[in-house]
Amino acid sequence: MDEGVIDIRKYLGTGPTYGGRSFSVWGGEGERARFALPVWRSVFLVGGERGGIYYQRVEGEGDCVPFFVLDLGQDTPRTDFSQPLVFDLSEEEAPAVRIKDQGEVMIFLGVEGGRRWFLEVVGGDAGGVRVGKKREELLFLAGECAGLLFFREFAGEAE
Repeated sequence: MDEGVIDIRKYLGTGPTYGGRSFSVWGGEGERARFALPVWRSVFLVGGERGGIYYQRVEGEGDCVPFFVLDLGQDTPRTDFSQPLVFDLSEEEAPAVRIKDQGEVMIFLGVEGGRRWFLEVVGGDAGGVRVGKKREELLFLAGECAGLLFFREFAGEAE
């Protein structure tokens, strides 16, 4: 194994959620592959099935547009994300966190290029990140994603 590569197999375990599965990625071409680790760690932290970075235009209330998706539950990544939480976060300052009882965690990352950017994790036990160390770690991972989007200027690649 290459010393510079993180081996995630030890994290996947053999439980019903991750055992024996590989993950599928959408939008991870080229440098966007850098989102894989912080998004995957966010999904793992929540115990979710998938996670992703997406945006919504500031003007109007259009659809959420996926930018990067990592899915542990299906071979073809699911790129749909929930609209209702987006509108709840649209007036907040970044980072803002919203948690739904159905296991969805959404973090507002900021505004860039006329778009509001979000990190969302779907599935798992979202209640475990409401307070404490897990919440802090999730916010740190969201900061990594925001850094890639805004400081490394990946947000400029959005169509």
